[in-house]
Amino acid sequence: MTQRIAADAGRGLGHLVVTVLDVLKEVLERQALRRLDAGTLTPAQVEALGQALIALELRFAEIRAALDDIPTTEGVK
Repeated sequence: MTQRIAADAGRGLGHLVVTVLDVLKEVLERQALRRLDAGTLTPAQVEALGQALIALELRFAEIRAALDDIPTTEGVK
């Protein structure tokens, strides 16, 4: 039973971390768009930034999938 409680706590913390990272990613995307609109990025920087944001989104999807695989203790008292 102790392992299940720890798993649920870890899952909750994991979701909190993903939520915070989602907010940070949104801020980074907005900043990137501002820089793109201002013309302060070179084509190479635009490409690198786009690739980094895509990689970040893929990693978040992996984290979310891993969190969904953690068993819950619903109905366990």
